[in-house]
Amino acid sequence: MNPTWLQFGGLEIRAFTFWLALGGLLSAALVLWRGRAQRMAHLDVITAAALCGVIGARAEHVALNWAYFSANTAEIFAVSSGGVNWHGGLLGILFGAAAVARWRRLHLPHLLDSLALCLPIGALAAWQACASAACGYGVEVRSLAEYPLWLATEAPDIYGVLAPRLNLPLIGMLLALLLGVLGVLLIGYGKLHGGRFWLLLALYGLAMAFLSGFRAEYVPLWFGVRADQALDLWIGLWAAALFVRYRAHGRRTGRRAPPSA
Repeated sequence: MNPTWLQFGGLEIRAFTFWLALGGLLSAALVLWRGRAQRMAHLDVITAAALCGVIGARAEHVALNWAYFSANTAEIFAVSSGGVNWHGGLLGILFGAAAVARWRRLHLPHLLDSLALCLPIGALAAWQACASAACGYGVEVRSLAEYPLWLATEAPDIYGVLAPRLNLPLIGMLLALLLGVLGVLLIGYGKLHGGRFWLLLALYGLAMAFLSGFRAEYVPLWFGVRADQALDLWIGLWAAALFVRYRAHGRRTGRRAPPSA
């Protein structure tokens, strides 16, 4: 369930790839706009982040589904057919961006503030991709009549079987929009310069840890917990710890955000 949306000769662009690419392009444009004083350096950051992000996202998906990919090794690199995970993608993006930012001597807090706005864009694109390609779907419910229209819908699973399910893609998109509003407000009021990304990531990771408990697609269990849910929680707690560290350092040094932040 990943329909082809665009086709140019032998090149097919499927729905899942289209939405992820759109989110990536919007995020890249935002980083370039905010870093226009050092445009080429930020372009290098974007290139490294995109490459490492794709590798990390696909590597995590393959690792979590190794029982399948070990018997279908030809599909390991078929990213266009779907199958990426946000935890690996996020870590890849951060690794690539931080490495090149250090090399190009960019101001890391400013770059993190740009990524704070990219996070909700990427989350929104990922959930829309899942809505289009039948991934991230919720558990089945007994009847749609028992739920508000926004909370449950008739949706297919990965095999195309329609059933009343919790509408997790819509909930995820609403969560991404709320994070985006919060990020814009923080920048608009000049708050938490250099720490906005960790706050938004902590909120998203912890919210995802809750939502993942209602996902229906297969993932391995780790000590009785869904692997994606455990990784959501780890990301959320890790980001929360970094945000607390940022706040503690700011109190010790009396650091204030610059007026232009």
